[in-house]
Amino acid sequence: MARFQYVALDRSGKRVAGEIAAENPEDVKRRLRDMGYFPSRVEEAAAVALGRPAGARRRRGVSGIDIVVMTRQLADMTAARLPMFRSLSVLVEQADSVALRDLLEAIRADVQQGRPLSDSLARHPRHFPALYVNMVRAGETSGHLDVVLLRLADFLEKSMQRRSQIISALLYPAVLMTVAVGAVAFIIGFLIPKLATLFEEMEQTLPLITQALLAIAGVLSHIWWAILLLIVLMIVGVRWYAGTEAGREKLDLLGLRVPLLGPVWHKMAVSRLARTFGTMLGGGVPILAALEISGNAVGNRPMARAVESMRDEVREGTGLALSLEHSGAFPPLLIHMAGVGEETGQLPEMMARVADSLDFEVDSTLGRLTTLLEPIVIIIMGLIVGFIVLAVLLPIFQINATIGR
Repeated sequence: MARFQYVALDRSGKRVAGEIAAENPEDVKRRLRDMGYFPSRVEEAAAVALGRPAGARRRRGVSGIDIVVMTRQLADMTAARLPMFRSLSVLVEQADSVALRDLLEAIRADVQQGRPLSDSLARHPRHFPALYVNMVRAGETSGHLDVVLLRLADFLEKSMQRRSQIISALLYPAVLMTVAVGAVAFIIGFLIPKLATLFEEMEQTLPLITQALLAIAGVLSHIWWAILLLIVLMIVGVRWYAGTEAGREKLDLLGLRVPLLGPVWHKMAVSRLARTFGTMLGGGVPILAALEISGNAVGNRPMARAVESMRDEVREGTGLALSLEHSGAFPPLLIHMAGVGEETGQLPEMMARVADSLDFEVDSTLGRLTTLLEPIVIIIMGLIVGFIVLAVLLPIFQINATIGR
């Protein structure tokens, strides 16, 4: 258990400081909140003793976790009825990076000039997208900004968690395939040319499989730069094509039709739509605005167009569940849960349940695919290595047979 130094505010806004033993900084913050304090800075005492100033800030950009922590802390201080300018001052003081401090100082300056917090955030779309700004604006209008900020923090945390889970699921297969390709390239590009010289000195007819291997190695050794250039050009071309409206539309549609992975991308997009839409509705954002922003956040053009047509129907008075069904782009689970939510008045909760259910299905599917991919890569590598070994050993066996005679 380490010791941490802290600076916090009590309920009256008075600054307090001290030292406490805990497992980690989050434990310190939790215990301080239980004591009625609002932590503005927590740092391990050992780090301060080694000469790093308590308020030292690292030079890095504003990360997603910075926004999550800032949102949750702002929610705590708003719930304690601290003035917004005072709350932002606390966040500025405890900012752990120069970029975050500059961002918070700009927002605080706008608030000091009389701008609403939502308008101040809207001036920084790189860090606060339309979803964030509109939820804060709805919280300001309804007078429940603290509740909205907590919903936002939970939403951002879940989004980051999903992104991390997907990256973790795909990382191992990607590393495995990279190592496999690298190993084969090394064998063909460096080892086989050396063996080719040895085989030429044998002055005898080589087996067909060995001739094929030497031919492949010879071609690759001369045109490897062209292959590399072609790969780079293909990547640049795809990125350029994806930057156009028509290209993005076709690539997104193609992604939904890819065998095995297409249904996974579709469920991920529907989950993102449901979670975003439910979070915004729960934060008090009007349904039409929530649909517009959720459609833009879905990350798939064909599905975004489906949401746009839904919004038009809802604007004309059609129920949400019926408009979802008319679009033909969403699974029955989302349609039926939307209908239940409309009937019971618990639409945000139903959307959250849909998102959780689809996330579970995506995790299960990705787990099965990655488990299946590992033996497939190993089998392919085994066949390639077996081909190479056989092509190398056959001439040696042939020489031994000749000598034995």
